Amino acid sequence: TRRALLPHFTPKRIAADRAYTERLCDELIDGFIDAGECDAAVDYAQQIPPRIIAKKLGVDDAMVDDFIEWVRGVLELGLQQPELRVKYRELIRNFFAAEVADRRVNPKDDLITALCQTDHEGELLPDEVVIGMCNLQLVAGIDTTWSSIGSALWHFAGHPDDRRRIATEPELWETAVEELLRFYAPVTMARNAKEDVEYGGVTFKKGDKILMNFPGANHDPEHFEDAHEVQLDRQRNRHVAFGIGIHRCAGSNLARMEMEVALKAWFERIPEFTLSDPDAVTWAGGQVRGPRIVPVTFG
Repeated sequence: TRRALLPHFTPKRIAADRAYTERLCDELIDGFIDAGECDAAVDYAQQIPPRIIAKKLGVDDAMVDDFIEWVRGVLELGLQQPELRVKYRELIRNFFAAEVADRRVNPKDDLITALCQTDHEGELLPDEVVIGMCNLQLVAGIDTTWSSIGSALWHFAGHPDDRRRIATEPELWETAVEELLRFYAPVTMARNAKEDVEYGGVTFKKGDKILMNFPGANHDPEHFEDAHEVQLDRQRNRHVAFGIGIHRCAGSNLARMEMEVALKAWFERIPEFTLSDPDAVTWAGGQVRGPRIVPVTFG
């Protein structure tokens, strides 16, 4: 299934999504720039990935608010309330089951249709596999990326030296995006041990559930000089914000593009901004970590 997805997330394919992302970011900023204030998370960061995923999958843009609610239900609210996680997973599955059934009869120029028409060992991918891949796009591709964009805006709002530096040295964007991904890595993944493993004086038994602390690894002083500091021009930066090995994030090219475009669009129009109420900032925990409320003032 991974091989079926990867061709749709190459740098060349992502370049086609860039113009839409730039337009979207400008329209979102149009909506609040005259007010001189906004919630950088709710009004901006959280609005971008759901719309891009909706466009890529070929589903109605009006579903965006539902997507946000469903993903938060699975990844955030569902942490303490398992029945909510089950409920929202079912909503997502049923929605995509209907979309897949529709594309089998009415093909379109979108990712769901492309997956429905993908040949695997002489047969089309079964519905359940396509539904699962759509589910993955939504749950893995929305909260993670809006968390990265939100964390970056939160950082710049509270660190005036970095904010002014990136505003006046645009050549730093490439290394800055990687450094913000490293420092505020939003994802902690989990695996089941396939066999008994001894590591660091601990024995993991076959079947044990293990959290893979990517954010912790990204702050390892043995691998990163001054690991506890954000350095926008960090040159050696082999971070694992997208994981590593065979399960490395398939959508990393899309996430990087969204983050870069969202931050550049913001800084072109709002280079100077600060947190209006630092105490009002809230963060989501669990497997995806990022700010959920980031009130800022500007202008």
